[in-house]
Amino acid sequence: MKKYISIMLSAIVVTTNCLYVSAFEIEYENTIKVSNTYDEITTETTTEITTETTTEITTETTTEMTTIVNNIPATPTVPETPTVPSMPVKPKSPSKQPATPANPPKLVNPDVTASPTVKIAKVSDISFNKNTNLFSVPQGYSLSSNMQSHLSRLNKNLKSKIYIQIDSIKKTITPADIASFTNINTGAIDFNKVYNYCKKIVDTYNTAPYSRKFKTHDGVIVNVPVGDYGWKVDMTGLTNNVYQSLVNFKDSTFSYKSSKSAFSGAQTTYGNDIGGTYIEIDLTNQTVHWFKNGKCVLSDYCVTGKKSTPTPAGVWSLKCNTGRSRLKGPTWDVWVNYWAHFSQGCGLHDATWQPSFGLARWKAGYGSHGCVNLSLSTAKKANAIMQVGEPVVVYYR
Repeated sequence: MKKYISIMLSAIVVTTNCLYVSAFEIEYENTIKVSNTYDEITTETTTEITTETTTEITTETTTEMTTIVNNIPATPTVPETPTVPSMPVKPKSPSKQPATPANPPKLVNPDVTASPTVKIAKVSDISFNKNTNLFSVPQGYSLSSNMQSHLSRLNKNLKSKIYIQIDSIKKTITPADIASFTNINTGAIDFNKVYNYCKKIVDTYNTAPYSRKFKTHDGVIVNVPVGDYGWKVDMTGLTNNVYQSLVNFKDSTFSYKSSKSAFSGAQTTYGNDIGGTYIEIDLTNQTVHWFKNGKCVLSDYCVTGKKSTPTPAGVWSLKCNTGRSRLKGPTWDVWVNYWAHFSQGCGLHDATWQPSFGLARWKAGYGSHGCVNLSLSTAKKANAIMQVGEPVVVYYR
């Protein structure tokens, strides 16, 4: 029994010390540095308990065991825990999606007009500005150095001042006209465009050879075929001169005399260069009227060419106005007292072989070979008032 009690007491001592040590070790499990005192206490306690437990439990008597129990020192005072610096706290990793603020700012759409996107100008963006009379690009476009040089080259073309004087008519070639000649891609002057421009001048001012409307002595508007009377400008020379001035950036004035001038001496509007002095031959009614300064000063019946040899219709210039002349052809050879030639060997003259004049005589088949037959008295009067160059208007109604 004593032996049993001794064993139990020893177990209690061992258990008590073991609990103390275990508690001490758990408390300082995470301590970085432990003091020397702590090391000594742990070592001595462990050694003492192990030795006594192993030897004395089996050999000592109850008295000895009691003495040992009585002599067991009280639970040693745990030394004051040394101050250990705190470990720095590792910051938590931020979450992938930060928390939404309590009052998030409102998103405002940017003002696109405040800072517009700059557009780089291309050749296709260039156009002629009628307000400035210059080539330009739309507002807000940016020009590269190459584009700036190209634009300057285009505007250099527009600086030429060119005037065209045709008889009494003066025409100014404007910057807008020059812009229409210019190839915007290359900056070159297009010859064909200059040609077309000059052709418009010819079509506007030239009246020969063109058909035209004509108001007869009795107020009827008739269409008169092409003749040789009227204005006619050298279009080839005009085109070449204008083109050379443009490509060489020269200011020029070109004066032209039409190769065929209207008798009136002043060009007015298209088809109205006949003026107030002219000879009017009505092939349908077989009549002739002479006008001076807008007034009819002489009129009479006539006989014109037969259907097989018609008098040529058109507006012609009077080529001559003479006295006695010989008229000779394939089947005729005659002398006349007055002769006024206007076209294709045909003219006005006296025809003493005609017993009468007018539509009935012509319809009876007594027409001429193309000339306009007049009575001697009428031919004489006409010879006194006609002038070379005046228009002879020959028409059918």
